[in-house]
Amino acid sequence: MRSHYSLTLAPDTEPVNIDQASEHLRVDSSDDIALIESLISVAREYVDSVTGRVSSVSGWRLTASAWTDLIGTSQTDVFSLHRTPLVSVESISYYAPDAATLTVMDEADYRAITTSEPGAIQITGDLPDLDARPDAIQIEFTAGYSDPSLAPAVLRHAVKMVVAHLYENRLPVAFASCSEIPFSLSNLIQNQKVGGWIG
Repeated sequence: MRSHYSLTLAPDTEPVNIDQASEHLRVDSSDDIALIESLISVAREYVDSVTGRVSSVSGWRLTASAWTDLIGTSQTDVFSLHRTPLVSVESISYYAPDAATLTVMDEADYRAITTSEPGAIQITGDLPDLDARPDAIQIEFTAGYSDPSLAPAVLRHAVKMVVAHLYENRLPVAFASCSEIPFSLSNLIQNQKVGGWIG
């Protein structure tokens, strides 16, 4: 089973504020403020999910069924967390065989590597045996840029462009034409994928 990332604590700031988005849209009226604010959140979620970057500090949970889902078969003791930048790892928990409750791994048995991109976890102790279940491993961590101004300018501009695209195309299909995300915007987003351009 593939590992799965889920948001546990939403960010309390956005990489683009309402004034910046309105200026980009050239909207002077306050009539659409609620709509634009909601589109900022949608755009941020979309850009973050495609790039693996986290525009604003938020809480995450990585769930996996086996250590090989995270480490692979290379016998390495390091695995990446594909939400970057990594701020901290709060806990690594697992279900031992036939256990009904989670066991929290001792902090001495792993270390968080926040200086690499993406961030990573290095297991320094022995990997415990796991129960056969899809959520056998649960890692709680925090990722994101602490200040919107620290997020890459390209990332923030991509959010504004997605907001503009969604604002101008409010229906999934127009009567006269189908509007997809422009190629230039797709390039900006692809360029910000963790690890660089992925063709």
